[in-house]
Amino acid sequence: MTSSLNHHRASQKRVARTFILQFLIVAIAAVAMLACMPSHAYAKSYTCPSVTIDAQANADGSLDVIEARTFDFSGNFTAVWWTFDNMPTKESMLSVKSVSLTNESTGETQTLSPVEFQRAWREAGGAGYPSYSIDEDENTVYVFFDESDSEVTMTLSYSISNFVQVYDDVAEVYWQYIGHGWAVDSDHVTTTLTVPVAAGAQVRAGDNVRAWGHGPLDGSLSIGDDGAIYAQVSSVSAGGYAEIHSVFPAEWMNVSGSAANKHMGNRLDSVLEDEAQLANKANASRLQSLLFIVVCLVAAIGIIVWAVFMFFRHGREYKPQFQDEYWRDVPAKGLSPAVIGRLWRFDAESPNDLTATLMHLSHIGAIRLDAGSYEAPSKGLFGMGGSKTVNDYYITRLPGWEEKVVDPIDKKTMDLVFKKIAKGADSLWFGTIQQFGTDYPESFNDAMESWQGVVSAETNKCNFFEEKGSHYRVIFFVLAVLLGLVGVFSLFVTDEFTLFLAFIPPVVVLAVLSKFMQRRSREAVEIHAKCVGLRNWLKDFSALDERLPTDVKVWGEMMVYAYVFGVAEEAMKALQMKLPQVIQDEDFATSTGYWLMPHYYGMPGGAAAPVVSPAEMFQTMQANTMQTVSEALSAASSSDGSGGGFSGGSDFGGGGFGGGGGGAR
Repeated sequence: MTSSLNHHRASQKRVARTFILQFLIVAIAAVAMLACMPSHAYAKSYTCPSVTIDAQANADGSLDVIEARTFDFSGNFTAVWWTFDNMPTKESMLSVKSVSLTNESTGETQTLSPVEFQRAWREAGGAGYPSYSIDEDENTVYVFFDESDSEVTMTLSYSISNFVQVYDDVAEVYWQYIGHGWAVDSDHVTTTLTVPVAAGAQVRAGDNVRAWGHGPLDGSLSIGDDGAIYAQVSSVSAGGYAEIHSVFPAEWMNVSGSAANKHMGNRLDSVLEDEAQLANKANASRLQSLLFIVVCLVAAIGIIVWAVFMFFRHGREYKPQFQDEYWRDVPAKGLSPAVIGRLWRFDAESPNDLTATLMHLSHIGAIRLDAGSYEAPSKGLFGMGGSKTVNDYYITRLPGWEEKVVDPIDKKTMDLVFKKIAKGADSLWFGTIQQFGTDYPESFNDAMESWQGVVSAETNKCNFFEEKGSHYRVIFFVLAVLLGLVGVFSLFVTDEFTLFLAFIPPVVVLAVLSKFMQRRSREAVEIHAKCVGLRNWLKDFSALDERLPTDVKVWGEMMVYAYVFGVAEEAMKALQMKLPQVIQDEDFATSTGYWLMPHYYGMPGGAAAPVVSPAEMFQTMQANTMQTVSEALSAASSSDGSGGGFSGGSDFGGGGFGGGGGGAR
């Protein structure tokens, strides 16, 4: 039987509940994480990995812009568009100078020609060849092309008249260079805005030239000596915006008093007041974000400290009083080898436990193991019926077994083998067990679950494993999953990678410690230490300068534990070398020797022995049978204006002009 099948047996209630709960939590976590992931179109998608914008505010009030936006297309695309739906005044007019397309893989650049716009292109279609068109009613520029799974850069050169607003004291540029209408993130945005510095004038950042950035709070802004304003933003999220608000001396402008962008009165004081409020709001937001990160970091450290403390209190294994390297007796009197196996493996089930129990029953004289052969049907030549000789082992129930079998696990084993599978007969072949599993998979599976249930019940009676450690094991696992989900959610919601990193250490610590929170009781630790000592002795006794026991009963029992601890082959070879008389003793052979070394004794009646030992063969037979059972059951069930950081801007999409958005199809 496979360990994966045994892990979830209903009879092993305590362990099963823990693992089922963990499985459900992981499944829910996976679904929740998928729900947090941004959605992608199945057929195609695109991103904007970089945007570079250069703008010049002119003395006549116009704004000249060259925007180079890179698109990374996955799938086939035929159009992109820019929408300019937020002009400063009704007299502000959009004029497109040129549009070009550069294939980033080849470096080839095409200068596109304009075509007359058709209203149907708002929803679908296009010119059918590389070109661009202007929807004047909607202030939208469409670029047509045909690209598949490629990275291209669209360079749009345009001008907006009457963009710079002029007052008595200052001229103002309030420019939303990334509008909130973009459906995807705009990454690595670099923008330069140059103001019209008058001849002979000197730029003094924060004095006669002031500028503020609005949008993502991680943006930066600076002012050069030549009047150029530089803004950088790592990413503007879909639906977000980025803008520059700048003021400079009105006398640097050359507009008439009747111009549409000329206003009466002063503007600087109100701009400074508005920007101070926005800066305070942004700084408060940054402080809140910083405090939140600090709180999360402190909480993460606190969780780690708490988890480590609870591990040392409830999870760290007790130190046994028995510290010797060797133990020369059974680990504990009166305990079944199957129970010792559970203790050895930290309560994990194993098919070896049934084999060890059968060896134990042979040792106490309740059963006997023999080799023999029988005729089995087989397909002959051309599919004709025939027979073949099968060399196999068989188990016989010996008279008086009832008085010798008192342990519940031993009784359950006798019922399983002779009552359930042999149907009351006193002997059965190994092959009969395998055939029973093939013919009655559900019944066989139920019987094995029932047998493991008895082993679990007897193990639980011993209180080998502390409940509090198991309790914290589940708590640690649940917390690890929840913190992982919160970390992923925070990354998508806040774009704060530092915050996400804060969740990783406690998640890792909790996940790792959850595997080690279950610990053995003080009594179990002592027994386990003796198990280790016995295993060491069984491996090393042939090299030790000491007097060895010669009682075949002692060695018969020892070999059961050698099998449980996985050192039976080494122990048998060492025993054959050091005490051959024990190996040769018939009582040892009928006890456990024949299970491990059948070829040494010869086959009764001259039968040919199978090529492997009965213990190994029985274990393999169990695994194959449980695989067959599993398959059968599965088939059946199926700032101040001199530069610095950004503020958040005004509510409802910012206060700058020019922004709109765009898209692709």
